[in-house]
Amino acid sequence: MKKLSIKWNVGTDENGEPILKTQSLNVQDSVDAQKALLIAQTIEKYTNYSLYSAQLVTYTPVM
Repeated sequence: MKKLSIKWNVGTDENGEPILKTQSLNVQDSVDAQKALLIAQTIEKYTNYSLYSAQLVTYTPVM
């Protein structure tokens, strides 16, 4: 199982520091880092936020 964790820059606070919002999406196991970046960049086109970072997280069952 994999998830794409995206951090969006949704604005700045009174000190000029970025305000971040995190979004997690389930993705297919076949998604690699390049595809994950493409997904995040595509979603960015349809939001009012800018992409701050994206991580592809892999979960491995241990039991």
